[in-house]
Amino acid sequence: MPAKPSASTPNTDFTDPNVQAAALWAYVKAKAPKFSLEEAIAVIRQLELLPGEDPKAVAKRLRKVLQGRQIAFKHTHALHAASRLAGFSSWHTNEQAGKPRLRLTTYDGSNGFAPESLQMREFASWSDLATELRDWTDRLHARGQLPLGVLALQFTETSLNFSTPVPADKGDARQQPQSWPLGGVSPILDDEEWLEGAPAALEKLRRHLEENGRAVLDGFAVLQLCASSKDPVGSVGSVSLADVANSELVLVREDDEDDPRAGYEIARGDEVTCWHQLELSLRNDTTDEMPEVHISIPNEGNGAWFVNGIRCVWVLETIRPKEYVPGRIGAFLGIADCERLLRRYKLAKRIHGKTFKYHEQTKRIGYLSGVPDTYRVDLHFLLRQLNAAGFTWEAYCEKFEGGPQPMENRLPVGFVFQLLQNLKVENPNLVFARPNLSEMERVDDDSLLRALMPRVESVRSGVLPRDLPPELVKELHSALEEFAANLRVQKFVAGGAFQSESEHPYLLYASEAEQLRATVDDLGLTMYAAVMPNLMSTKGLLPDSHNAWPWAMGHALFVRFERKGGVQ
Repeated sequence: MPAKPSASTPNTDFTDPNVQAAALWAYVKAKAPKFSLEEAIAVIRQLELLPGEDPKAVAKRLRKVLQGRQIAFKHTHALHAASRLAGFSSWHTNEQAGKPRLRLTTYDGSNGFAPESLQMREFASWSDLATELRDWTDRLHARGQLPLGVLALQFTETSLNFSTPVPADKGDARQQPQSWPLGGVSPILDDEEWLEGAPAALEKLRRHLEENGRAVLDGFAVLQLCASSKDPVGSVGSVSLADVANSELVLVREDDEDDPRAGYEIARGDEVTCWHQLELSLRNDTTDEMPEVHISIPNEGNGAWFVNGIRCVWVLETIRPKEYVPGRIGAFLGIADCERLLRRYKLAKRIHGKTFKYHEQTKRIGYLSGVPDTYRVDLHFLLRQLNAAGFTWEAYCEKFEGGPQPMENRLPVGFVFQLLQNLKVENPNLVFARPNLSEMERVDDDSLLRALMPRVESVRSGVLPRDLPPELVKELHSALEEFAANLRVQKFVAGGAFQSESEHPYLLYASEAEQLRATVDDLGLTMYAAVMPNLMSTKGLLPDSHNAWPWAMGHALFVRFERKGGVQ
């Protein structure tokens, strides 16, 4: 049963703003000594508390108000403070605290994905959920449902999904491991802070799996690094738990510590992928033999792995979604994080033996992995298509939409897709508005292209400088075509369409970005890049059907060029 309220005095009136301010001041000053009682009174006025208000809602507002006063509060601390405003000693003694906020859904049985194997349980906190997660994975292991020794974590903004790779069926020509979903955790209510407490609970699960030699908890490193960021909340370059769905590890070989831009990418993704690609990069190209791997970490300076004498650095890269060009934050891992990752690598090798049995080619992150609610469109193109089909905007909306639709340059995705299908538009990608130069990013190194390559399927070229000599135009188009061709090969290999006797390391594909940038630079040009929606025809790939959607949704790298010094 939930605990009774525990206030400082039995008759204290916690609806009195002065009492609330005193309680807030007593709690906050322990973490921010300069916080005054006068400031606490001002904060209480700003919060405009309501009787019986949900402490989670109060905590969310409180964090924002305190942040405006340069006081960074974690969500857990804000919950405790909000609970004190209601007269409780802490969040744990708050009557609201025992209410379920997390739902665990699992296929927990020997019948695989049969309906009777589906179970749903609710928990008040990640702490309560931690024991159940360990017990559940014990059952998975006992039933042989972690056959390749990996339990993978996949985060979205509103869910954590568990999956495990399984060997390909015998006779499968692709011979690619398949990924089976096992379950997931999601918030019961709309809660932006639903992951608060997850790192500690999943660390217990990681130790239970990895240190007992059962499986690697793949994807945990990114969660742990996002949660342990020491950057002030809201500062430029800071990351938090909210960024976990859009973050990944990047492993870079850096031969010259004084010139990081001279390094080249070995891998990106979660830990098992990066460990596998690191080993693959050491393979003897002539004999395909893997040397014995020796890793050391320096005791001073920046964090790094010295792998058989080669300096490799780890980066946590976070992508912040924007309309055309993502914001990117790169944080180098320090010595302690490198040591933690090395210890896990050694544990993983005990589980997997000589080679890792499974790895992803491309990690799925939140950015560019779904369809947005709206698209920015080229209205001139749309109106020309309507005119060619004998419609005005109003007439089309009346016939197909059953009512008026505002004629704006940002339209609902369903409206756009249905219009393309109704009008049988031959080149649907022309409907998407191209970014202006000011909305694109100048490519001064290959970092942006490397981050985008795993998330795009094609390349589109925009404006070229006027009076560019034909021979330069030809060279530029040739470089773009080669880059696009290699991009397609990478997609085919990742999807298992191409097979070779020995796997090509990822660094071969990552180097394509620098080759394109160097070619553009040699031609005396500056490249600008962005990302646009891209519809790909499914004709000939899927069975013909009157109601079938004729395109697959993806994204394209959009580039344009200026003469050096022309636009800055």
